[in-house]
Amino acid sequence: MKKFLKSFTPYQITYLVVVFVMTALFIIIMPENMLDDMSNPFVVVCSVIATLANPVCELLISKQSKWNFVVDAFLIEIPELIICIALGWYTIAIVTMLFWIPIDVVSFIKWRHHPDEEEEELTVVKRLTVKQDILVVLAIIAFGFGVGQLISMLPGAADSYLDALSAACGMANGILLLLRFNEQWYAWFMTLILYTILYITSGSYIMLITVAAMFVNTCYGFGKWLIYTKKHANADTVKQSE
Repeated sequence: MKKFLKSFTPYQITYLVVVFVMTALFIIIMPENMLDDMSNPFVVVCSVIATLANPVCELLISKQSKWNFVVDAFLIEIPELIICIALGWYTIAIVTMLFWIPIDVVSFIKWRHHPDEEEEELTVVKRLTVKQDILVVLAIIAFGFGVGQLISMLPGAADSYLDALSAACGMANGILLLLRFNEQWYAWFMTLILYTILYITSGSYIMLITVAAMFVNTCYGFGKWLIYTKKHANADTVKQSE
């Protein structure tokens, strides 16, 4: 644990401190803008927990750490499941319950079996081919519009197609993350854009803090993973030539 804590760089510590301070200031100064409906204190608490935990989880992913899945399951997915049910985002709620929580457990187990040879705290990551990229995009579009049509028929459903497309991008991110592919960052970037629209339309303005923080970390994490995959691709090429 001591070795893990020491692995955090000054930038990463500063990043987390800034996010936590911004969240605290938002809660103190503009509590009425946290959610469109503040009548349920439990939902409000869940939104605060998810806001604080999301940047932590994203930072752990950028560090290629398996512990991101533990943070995600307990401090993000469960609180967001409650929020989604309260806001009528049924696709995301169903996907969270049947996909995200189970995949966090499976991913944590699988990532433990792929440590980096030089740095044990890191997990080995890789990249998709162009053909695989195209198939992922087509699958996201098909799922988003197909499920969106079905969900729109449910009473109380809100933003059905946007909800379904967000869930589809999120699922693609989760599967690619499970399989340790760098392209999970592209899927997550699209997920954040769609989440931003959903949070604005629902009045869940406090969640925009975590979205903004995750946009920054998505760029940071993508850069780190890209450098890692290129470096190790070159190393593999050298080994093969030898």
